[in-house]
Amino acid sequence: MTAIVRDALAWLFAAPMTKETPEPERVDQVFSGMAVEVLEARGRWRRVRTPYRYEGWTLSDSLEEDPARVEQWQKGDLALVIPPVATLLSGAHPEEAPVYQLPRGATVTRRGEPDEWGWQMVEAANGALGFLPDHTLRTLQVRPEEFPDLRESLARAALDFLKVPYLWGGKSAWGIDCSGLVSLTYLIHGILIFRDAKLQPDFPIYPIPREQMAKGDLLYFPGHVALYLGEGRYVHATGRKGDEAVVINSLDPAAADYRADLAGQLLAVGSYF
Repeated sequence: MTAIVRDALAWLFAAPMTKETPEPERVDQVFSGMAVEVLEARGRWRRVRTPYRYEGWTLSDSLEEDPARVEQWQKGDLALVIPPVATLLSGAHPEEAPVYQLPRGATVTRRGEPDEWGWQMVEAANGALGFLPDHTLRTLQVRPEEFPDLRESLARAALDFLKVPYLWGGKSAWGIDCSGLVSLTYLIHGILIFRDAKLQPDFPIYPIPREQMAKGDLLYFPGHVALYLGEGRYVHATGRKGDEAVVINSLDPAAADYRADLAGQLLAVGSYF
């Protein structure tokens, strides 16, 4: 059965919350408007699979499970939210009251056409109506070949999250982890990659020789992944004590932001190209 995520962000847990496991591990976040496959029901909990084949448990309250409403949503004029955080406004003007906030990667339904100033009425998956600048939206079926310079666009998108705090399992500007950063960056370019910090068969990231790495490629370390910016530099969400944010570091020992603990443990370079 297909369900639609209603919350702006919904946590996926490794197990349902019970008396025996009151604090299960948080493994991922799914975005408002995303279609997920419900694999199992256990009381108020649902085990779901995401479009990128990641699985976890979430509360049924976070989902729209009514088949008719799910079908109606999927037939709508769906669009991806692109800013790190987008605020739906009550009217088509920047000074109107805020209605709802959505993270990058959320999906909304366009209502009608943009007005002459480029304001678009949208509906969120929870029914909230508001206005966003149309340029902040991208068609849900976006394809990577639509970007004139995909490598540059990937790098810019990842850099939008500089200084965002580190959060294990997080995938938004309110908190993000290493694989959340790179998977979200690729998602908004129409590329679904594995959620965890490792190369996985059947996903469109392939190992390449280190000497061939270029901007937009992925650097894999033990339990960690980063996006390469070129000239030896990379952006990543680090949980290292004292950093604990999205930062830029270097593979060059002569650079001030060199991370010896990572540079010496580079396991693989992965590329979509």
